[in-house]
Amino acid sequence: MEVEDYKRKITHTDYGKGETGLQQYAHGVDKVITEKKFFTISKELLEKDKRFFANDNYIKIPTFSNYLPYIVGGVALVMIIIYLTSFDQDWDFIDILFFSISCIAFVFFAVYLFTMPKKEQILNRKDGLITFTGFYWQPNVTMAFTNAIFSYSTGSEDATGSFMLQVIRPTKGYTFELFGAGGGDCYDDISFITWYMDKNRPLPPGDAFDQYRKKDFERRKAEGFPRPLYPSNIPTPEATIEQQKEREKIGGW
Repeated sequence: MEVEDYKRKITHTDYGKGETGLQQYAHGVDKVITEKKFFTISKELLEKDKRFFANDNYIKIPTFSNYLPYIVGGVALVMIIIYLTSFDQDWDFIDILFFSISCIAFVFFAVYLFTMPKKEQILNRKDGLITFTGFYWQPNVTMAFTNAIFSYSTGSEDATGSFMLQVIRPTKGYTFELFGAGGGDCYDDISFITWYMDKNRPLPPGDAFDQYRKKDFERRKAEGFPRPLYPSNIPTPEATIEQQKEREKIGGW
């Protein structure tokens, strides 16, 4: 079966005038492999969840943006129904306010559901690109992974929703997009993502990649086993002892 080409046209090269400030953002997450054990993509996951796709060139990750109108619009509809079924009760200002907000939210997200552009999150290992969603009706962003800036979410006062991996959009306003691959926190996710996107390393752990390891090894061997693009103190062994020895002999690492 022919595999879809997930390469997308580059839309941005940098963050413009605000890039220096964003690079110093206090909640920034560096492209570093820090976790010894992190989220991995398995064959079982790919079989159960068709929203995921992964091979030696691309990973397609489900994005929350595709479900936002269903979730918020659904909550708004439930609120509308609750208020309408209690219509015989006296409404105060707060009731009228919340009912109005619910109606506006429902109409807004109903319209958005049928007019929003295609939302995608793609890691393109082959070309070193990352694709993530635009803000509401904005088109998706595709840029070099090395230029993308990541951060972590701060969450609420009780830390709910904190330390989730985000990528900063290079569009006006510098909004944030959740970009979790499925790990427990931002450091788990960035470790997996960075390992995968470093095409000088072997493919990351996870049996979904086992069928591609030999092909990927031969590609890197033909290139002379260049050293990794991103730092890590975590060992990155080859699939076999023989391959490891060959890499050490040719590449020196």
